[in-house]
Amino acid sequence: MSDVKQLLVAAFGEEFVRYVLNIPEPESLDNLAELTPTGVLNTLSSLALQSVHTGFIDINLIASGQLSAFMPEEGMSVVHFLRKLCGGSVPADVADADDEVLFALRSIALDIWPVLLMPPPKIQRGAGFFMASPAGLIQHPKATEAAEIFMHDRSLSKLFPPAAGSEQGAPQPLMESAEWIVNAGSSGTRQLVGVLSGLIYDARLRVALNGHQLTFERLSECLKDSLEALRLLADGKDVKIPAVIGFSGLSLEDGQSIHFTDGVLRGVRPAERGILLNNSGATGAVYETHYAVRILHVYKSNPGSDDWAKPFMKYRARIEESVRSFEYSLDKVRLALLLCSDEGTLLAPKEETRLIIDPANMGGASYWSASEHTPANNQLPADKHGEVIAMYDVIRKKHPESLNIAMKRLLSAASSRWNSNDALIDALIAWENMFGTRTETTFRVTASLAKILEETTEKRLELQKELNKLYAVRSSMVHGAKEPDPDTAAKNRERVIRVAIDGLKALYNERPELLSMPPEDRSKTVLLDG
Repeated sequence: MSDVKQLLVAAFGEEFVRYVLNIPEPESLDNLAELTPTGVLNTLSSLALQSVHTGFIDINLIASGQLSAFMPEEGMSVVHFLRKLCGGSVPADVADADDEVLFALRSIALDIWPVLLMPPPKIQRGAGFFMASPAGLIQHPKATEAAEIFMHDRSLSKLFPPAAGSEQGAPQPLMESAEWIVNAGSSGTRQLVGVLSGLIYDARLRVALNGHQLTFERLSECLKDSLEALRLLADGKDVKIPAVIGFSGLSLEDGQSIHFTDGVLRGVRPAERGILLNNSGATGAVYETHYAVRILHVYKSNPGSDDWAKPFMKYRARIEESVRSFEYSLDKVRLALLLCSDEGTLLAPKEETRLIIDPANMGGASYWSASEHTPANNQLPADKHGEVIAMYDVIRKKHPESLNIAMKRLLSAASSRWNSNDALIDALIAWENMFGTRTETTFRVTASLAKILEETTEKRLELQKELNKLYAVRSSMVHGAKEPDPDTAAKNRERVIRVAIDGLKALYNERPELLSMPPEDRSKTVLLDG
């Protein structure tokens, strides 16, 4: 492999290098000096080496701005000029569209789209924000025209209202700005130049989500969807926006999938770790779903005023409820997977990264895990897919709010706790949420679990005695006793989690009549059964 190939592929990714140098698959890149004009190689190599001297976050953030710059004398961007020098074809224009805003965006995207072939920064979380950089757009000769068309659109113009007492917007339409309060939690200042470039990147994310290689034609198709979604949001509508969750704790092979009511769990596609999953190497499976996004309020801020944060506080409860509702639906999927774990092998899905492909937020709304623990990615065999769906259907239809604590604490114990003693405490809280009471808690909880998990009196007595000892471990730690040694703690952790799993499964599958009861009534009913 040549040094120049290594340099360029490491900096820009193979897909981008092949496009610019006009070298299609499966032709080798090993002889670039013989296949490519020297001037083109020198230009790209110089860009690739800039990061060594600048210490910048990532070379492609510098390069995307310089390569997407428009060359008026050539009538095209730098990246397309380099491709043309290599004998590649460059599209001259875009097809007419009835939608003026869409046509303007496609005209700009025609010149700058190839830089989106470059992978996002590997060392920067929330990379979408940086890759949606407006550098190429703001230099484009049609950018101002696109902004003016945007501001004359009946729906989209609502996103940038004039300041109080003024009937006109900013003298430079690209610099229009407003405060957007969005229920997905991605509220803040929006500038029109960022919205335009964000729409193009939103379309790029949609191409990746569809599992397709990026081309201008595919970007154009998805750009229509992105713009349509933003128009609906501008009109105050709820819009189901694609959301991608990266789970650790389990893995599916590429090509496998499980269809839930609100989404699809599937294997990780090789090309999507950077662009959709925040470069999370821990992710073993992807959950595709939707987030019901709504722009709650749009207003012009008064810089320097003391009450600039009041509108955000006014809508805070609605934002929190929206996020909570979304995560609640995710937890039910996670719980269904966990409850299908075999003895000794946990399917413990933990959310490592989240991307809401939201046109109201430049680059999408990205989140990633900051917890202390990442569970092992245990394979979910194909013959368990039916069991998972059956378990999920039961949880979706029958899960009561009174078991929310059990669900959250069990998921925490199995997937998020590094310390075994912390996991034990979480799992015991899940026990208590199933069968706890204000008095005689230990006996009521352990006896109830023993009764629903074993069939004979002898086995129930034996299990109750074991569970009582596990309860005593927590009590001792709380009262200052020495913690168990690591091996004992790990065994205790495994056991209390297993009992919590079996207890919840028994409630959902065998004793659904208990689900609607509060914990104290559940234990009373179980213990007084014949």
